[in-house]
Amino acid sequence: MTNHADNPTTHVWDTLADREAEHLTGDAEAAAEVVRGIWAEVLEADAESIDVHRGDFFELGGYSLLALQAIGRILTEYGVGEVESVEWEGELLNRLFENATPMGQAEFLAQKGYGRPNETP
Repeated sequence: MTNHADNPTTHVWDTLADREAEHLTGDAEAAAEVVRGIWAEVLEADAESIDVHRGDFFELGGYSLLALQAIGRILTEYGVGEVESVEWEGELLNRLFENATPMGQAEFLAQKGYGRPNETP
């Protein structure tokens, strides 16, 4: 049985994984703020009233056509190209039905390398 504490290579990989997770979390937090702002515009709500972790798009008055409008604005805000936009629109919509929070949308953006709009890959 290998003791991971004695293996420096395992420690390096664990540290790199931790850094990557922290980076994704930071990007997701930044993206969640952008998503929240766009939702506030689309839903005509105060951004501060939308909790990025618990605010449900549909409970806030959203519906499928507004969801598409919000997703379009998110993709435009991040400068996502036309080809990627077509693919990501469907994926973001599916995620919205699974997890209708700003963070649900933001986690997808962070996984794709988008955090703050001016830091696109």
